[in-house]
This record gives sequence, structure tokens and C-alpha cells, in this order.
Amino acid sequence: MNGLIYRTAAPVLAAALLLAGCGSGEKYELREDAIAQMERGDYAMAAATFDKALQSSDGFVGEFELDVLKYRAEAEYLSGDYEAAAETYGILCQVDEKDADRYRGLRGTMYILNGQPDEAASEYEALREKDPDGEDTQTLLLALGKALEEAGRHEEAAELFEEAMNSGMKNGELYHRAALTAMDAGDADKAMEYINEGLDLGDESGAQLLIDKAAVLEQEQDFSGALSALEDYERRYGRTEETEKEIAFLKTR
Repeated sequence: MNGLIYRTAAPVLAAALLLAGCGSGEKYELREDAIAQMERGDYAMAAATFDKALQSSDGFVGEFELDVLKYRAEAEYLSGDYEAAAETYGILCQVDEKDADRYRGLRGTMYILNGQPDEAASEYEALREKDPDGEDTQTLLLALGKALEEAGRHEEAAELFEEAMNSGMKNGELYHRAALTAMDAGDADKAMEYINEGLDLGDESGAQLLIDKAAVLEQEQDFSGALSALEDYERRYGRTEETEKEIAFLKTR
């Protein structure tokens, strides 16, 4: 059977292909069995049972099939089968256009978890083209940039962040990640530029950006500046054990 919800080597061509049917009651029982397996933590078995539920479907891709596909993707993800989860999220992109962006973002995330940043980059580009400043676009961008950094592809990560900011994307976490990339490259001036621009946004990432600022200044041996940044942090966000220790250290410099 080459319906959408089955795993085949052929491309997905349509969003509503007729499925082979075994019996309307069986598919619901299989879904409940699979949910119970998930609750027990048997995610691989649950994914297989959700697949059986889909094979027992007796109609077009509709509410039941969408529901089971979402469950199957989650079970595949939780079982660590990121490749299978990416495939299922790809199917959901085709059959549930209303939430296609969210599924594309999740598919990109699965690619990252599976060690495929280039495939994730393709998903990101598709999201960026459709919704440059969307939540799904931003979430995948940050995950992709981090994956590139961890893979030692620092220049690519820096270019990705810079391109996003130039296109108008603005959030504190983006400036934080860009600053870390600049710090790793030894470009303290660029890191500080990103930090200050991020702080100007005044969003919830301000606390992390002040920590970043102190780190850059300390790295540059501007100990009084680093101390000032941490004292500013404590005035705004309260004292932590880490800031207290670092402030005590900086006062000795």
C-alpha cells in the first residue's frame, strides 16, 4: 500500500489518498494500546502499534489519521528514532497544511538530533522564506546555529546568525548565541556589539546577556567593567551563588 501514512521510498504526492481498511473498531483499539505503551515508556513498541493503527484505517486521511501521525512522531522521537520522526513530520507537513510550519520546524529539529544539520538547514530556509520572523523559524534557527557550533562549523553559524539579524530577526537569545560564536572566534568587539544590541531589546534574555557581557569584559581584562556588569545583574535579577563568587573574585583584581 502506497498511502501517505505508510513508509515508502516514493515521494509524498497528495494529502488525501485512500487507505486500505480492515475495520473501524480495530484502529481505535490499536491507538489506545499504543497510548498505553507510551505511558509505560515503551516508545518503540508504541510507534509500531500506532503504525498498525494507521494500516487499519478505513478512510481518507482525516482527524483520526492526523491524530495518530502526531502520536507516532512523538513516540519515534522519544524512542530515539529521529530519522523516523523526521519522516513522519514530513508527512504531517503534507497532510496538515494549517500547521505545516510547526511540523517543518519539528522535522528540522529531528534532523539536528540525528546529526544532519545540512538537512535541517533546508527546513530552516523554507521556513525563513515563508515567515522570516516566525516563532518556528526562530526556534529552528537557534537550534541549527548551536548544532553548527558544536560541529566546529563556527563560521557557518556566525553567517547564519548575522544573516538572520540583517533580515530583521530580533530576540535576545539570538544575540546571545551570536555573541558566544564571536567570543569563540576571539572577536570580543563583535561579541560586545551583539550583547549591547540584545540588551537594548529589553526582553527576557537580558539576564544571560549581562553574564555574557561580564565574561567578555573579564576576558579582555577589563575587571572593573566586568564587576559593573555583574553588579547590574544583581540589581535587576537578584544575587546567585555564582555571581556572588565572581563578584568577590573581581573585587580582588
